[in-house]
Amino acid sequence: MWLADRLANLLTGLGGPRDKGAGALHVHVPRPRHELDAAYRDNWLARKIVDVVPFDMLREWRQWQAPPEAVAAIEAAETRLRLREVLLRALRLARLHGGAAILIGDGAPDPAAPLRPEALPAGGLRYLHALGRDAVAPGAVERDPLSPWFGEPAAYTLAGGQPVHPSRVVRLIGAPVPEEAGGDAFGDSVLQALLEAIDQATSAAAHIAAMLPEAKQDVISVPGLSQALATEEGTRRLTERFGYAAAMKSMFGMLLLEGDGRSPEGERYQQKQLDFAGLPEVARLFLQTAAGAADIPVTRLLGQSPAGLDATGDADLRNYYDHVAARQAVELTPALARLDALLLRHALGRPAPEIWYAWRPLLQTSERDRAEIGRLRAETAALLARETLVPREVLAAGVEGWLVNAELFPGIEAAYRRAAPAGPR
Repeated sequence: MWLADRLANLLTGLGGPRDKGAGALHVHVPRPRHELDAAYRDNWLARKIVDVVPFDMLREWRQWQAPPEAVAAIEAAETRLRLREVLLRALRLARLHGGAAILIGDGAPDPAAPLRPEALPAGGLRYLHALGRDAVAPGAVERDPLSPWFGEPAAYTLAGGQPVHPSRVVRLIGAPVPEEAGGDAFGDSVLQALLEAIDQATSAAAHIAAMLPEAKQDVISVPGLSQALATEEGTRRLTERFGYAAAMKSMFGMLLLEGDGRSPEGERYQQKQLDFAGLPEVARLFLQTAAGAADIPVTRLLGQSPAGLDATGDADLRNYYDHVAARQAVELTPALARLDALLLRHALGRPAPEIWYAWRPLLQTSERDRAEIGRLRAETAALLARETLVPREVLAAGVEGWLVNAELFPGIEAAYRRAAPAGPR
């Protein structure tokens, strides 16, 4: 066995000095800021890869679980502070440059002092600002496990030199890089590992586009061509002749040549065409590679319907939306926890540990599907009522919550509030 393996390696070169992959070595080459900015501004694929995920993460936003008046106050506070807009900008900056931050302002004279939620009055938040990586510099990462800021920078410094306490900053990271791998408080741009695949995809399309003008070429064999081009007069006469010939072909759809087109003494006309049969698949392969590297399905990245028999793309979109939902829960919710505690104090004037929120689902069901789900739930509620398996008041409250949150009937929440004093709900 060992002899056979060794002979196979000698014959094929696999694992030996003839192996073309034996000398492959990964070398980290950081992409400079200006290259990342140029790719984002000039390359449509790089721009979509940076923008699509943050947009999808915030597209349906979140739904607060609280009494209607509290929800109205919280949503009004989010609108006044432009939270959704600021967060979208910060997420895009984080993906493009590797990191970004949201600065929380309460009008304190010393931003280096901690911002304590218990000391924040109603309406105490003044502004939220999205800051790029160059506008805020993180300090040394806190390594004391007993510190509440363990794993985060112990302080930040604004571009003007103003120190800021970490309680006033929401840190967002692009592509995380462990400290053991050379990372710092921020990370890498998502384009750092994707630009090669992006350039290959866009170059493939550009090369195919460059071939289009050459797709059909007229070839005319002219006897004595080199002798005619040897003098200025011969060149001029030949150029004028075929200029007139091209004009006649354009106007009349015919080309006049000297001779019968077959004999060596006469001019011969041929038309050659390029074969584009396999090129679309090549371009599609590079686009699929870039989409896979970005973790975005082609149907979402390119906005096109999937090709192929019985291909719907539903599985790809579901997997992608599940991925985005997981990132909302694992990355975005913890990052916003500090800001949300301040937001509830700002909107309600009190701590509200009983209030929570859920991210709305990204995969929206059709009207027909919602109606079918509603029918099944109504039948389930009717069965529970007939069998008296659930107390009437409890079941009525559950059905009310379902109808209000399902948004099947516009205005039903207000109608429930008006009807509440008339009798039991």
